[in-house]
Amino acid sequence: MKKLLALLLLICALVLIVACTPTPDNNPDSNPDIENPGDENPGDENPGDENPGDDKPDPHECNFVITETMDPSCTADGKIVYECSICGETKKEYPAKLGHDMKLYNEIPGNCDEYGYIIYKCTRCVKKETVPVEPTDHKWGEAVEASRLIVCTNKGCKAVKLAEGTGKYTDDLVFSFGDAEKAALDAKHTELEAILDAAEAYDPALHGYAESGELYDSYMIAEGLYEEYSDLIFDAQGQYSIAMTLYYCDNKNEELEKIYNDMQNYYTDLVSKFYSLSQPWYDSMYRDFFFYGATEEEILAFLSDSRALADPEYVALKARNDAIELEFNSIEDPVASPDVPALYAEFVENNNRMAEILGYDNYLEYAYENVYDRDYTYQDVAAFVEYVREYIAPVYNEMYERWETIDGYTNPDIEEYYSVVMYSFFENAEANEIFNDYIDDMSMAFTSNPDKQISFSDHLNNLMADGNLFRGTYEGAYVTFIYDKKIPIAYFGKNYDNATTIAHEFGHYMNEIYNMSEYSQSFDLLETHSQGDEMLFIYYVKSQISEKAFELVETYQILNMLSTIMSAVQVDCFEQAIYLNSYDGPNADIIMEDGKITADEYDLLYSSISAELGIADIYRQNDYWRYGMTITSPCYYISYSISAINALQLYTKIYSDGFDAAKESYLKLFTYTDSLESEEDYMTVEEVLLYADLLSYNDEETYKKIWSFVLAD
Repeated sequence: MKKLLALLLLICALVLIVACTPTPDNNPDSNPDIENPGDENPGDENPGDENPGDDKPDPHECNFVITETMDPSCTADGKIVYECSICGETKKEYPAKLGHDMKLYNEIPGNCDEYGYIIYKCTRCVKKETVPVEPTDHKWGEAVEASRLIVCTNKGCKAVKLAEGTGKYTDDLVFSFGDAEKAALDAKHTELEAILDAAEAYDPALHGYAESGELYDSYMIAEGLYEEYSDLIFDAQGQYSIAMTLYYCDNKNEELEKIYNDMQNYYTDLVSKFYSLSQPWYDSMYRDFFFYGATEEEILAFLSDSRALADPEYVALKARNDAIELEFNSIEDPVASPDVPALYAEFVENNNRMAEILGYDNYLEYAYENVYDRDYTYQDVAAFVEYVREYIAPVYNEMYERWETIDGYTNPDIEEYYSVVMYSFFENAEANEIFNDYIDDMSMAFTSNPDKQISFSDHLNNLMADGNLFRGTYEGAYVTFIYDKKIPIAYFGKNYDNATTIAHEFGHYMNEIYNMSEYSQSFDLLETHSQGDEMLFIYYVKSQISEKAFELVETYQILNMLSTIMSAVQVDCFEQAIYLNSYDGPNADIIMEDGKITADEYDLLYSSISAELGIADIYRQNDYWRYGMTITSPCYYISYSISAINALQLYTKIYSDGFDAAKESYLKLFTYTDSLESEEDYMTVEEVLLYADLLSYNDEETYKKIWSFVLAD
């Protein structure tokens, strides 16, 4: 019996071994140390039970099927879940993460100034890696001409730069005015003052002019000292101009601002001291020598001006207006600034008072005659304004409408247009090249004087190379002449360096090169030099760019000229109203309600003048007066209007008579001085226009020609 029982137990044990019992590895809840209690107490089984193990699963081989899958990714393991379809047992597998598979995705080329980048991207996920590529060094081409930009020849680099100049004038055009220069001026003034104090009082019977003798010899000593003093003053004037230009180059620099302000004040005082000697010259025995060749009327006018310029009140008012100009220049947004009207009101009051001290009824009268050398009075502008209202305002409105509806151009057309009128001459190769080519075309002999044959391109190169070109942060552009150095300098500021602006200022520059400021020239004529050069340049580019691009360029430039006429006339009418405190146009009942035009009415006044001139509402610049020309250049803008009329007339001549005929007329506008016998000779602007085969700005036919040209299909 025991043997049989043992055999039975062995069979049961074998059955248990092949049964589907989870192993400890697959079933964390199983405990292999606990034996089956049935093995210890076999008598507990129900007697007579033939199948004591019916409550346990039948022995079987598991049939695992996949019930859940998650593929591995680049950064995470995968997962596979299996479950037995018979007993429900589960098991899991964890496929290892794949890692990134990085392949070249994109290349962003760099250049000589900027990093390039190589971008890699995983083929299975969104991961990217960027590898920077160091900038390369520029490989500059050779400088053929100083005025042409040097282009980097490295592939993909569009960098350009100006050639390094010779620096011919670098040492001459630095600010170097200090105590030593002031002491030298003081010494000369004191010495000359002592000579005049010691001179005998004028007696016409004893001190008449003679070209020899003791009095003549004595005067020559005094005159020599006077010439030395004058030369030192010219030096100071040049240093004043240099101080201004250096400040404009960096108008946020407080040190440069102080130098400019101090020099401005010093020069005002210096001029006052200089003119304080005029009356002593007149009262002395040197009178007939010092004023030789002048009429009595001219002498009395000179003495009157000298007394005014030496008047302490005049000097104080001039200093205050200089300070107002500096204060205005420091205002970043003059259109929005509430300070501008009050500053301008004080500026006008001071100018009018200074003009009274000088013997004039108002500043308008003084500025037209003395500051800008005009051949007409401010009252004469009324006739010009009528021509503008009748002929120019309608074509201005029409041209503006054309500009706003012009279409059919492509991106390349726009790029060509920008190269002519928008992009910097100093930073854009296309803009630079097209203007240089124009200048080369202008380099013709001056037939009016074979001894003064000069080349436009030579002088453009000299300007770029010799150190008399300045660039800076002040928004503006100008040319001025440094008298003591006999050097014209040019300044191009922020946003004032495109090809058309270069053409404008180069017109001034070439006049200074040709005439060296030896002749008195009206600012109307000076601006005709500049705007005339603009218009010739605009037509020249017609053969250099696409037809549609030129349509943009020409429309823009003609509109710009018309806008200049309208804006300049508007500014002059505005200034006349304020300086005269008189206005009878639209809204006069409001503007003159209390008998005077106050600062809070300036904007309304300007807008009302715009309406009176016939400018359409949508094309008006109702706050243009605030941009500063009324403070930095009072009563100047009418010259822009006159000259723009002359320039447009020159442009119509191109279409009627040809480019060469227009070019010849243009050159005559500043070579007319060849026909003058001496520096004292003078031609009015109208006479110069006739000399250049152009009509006068006072001739109605001029306006009719412009009208017909602009409105022609």
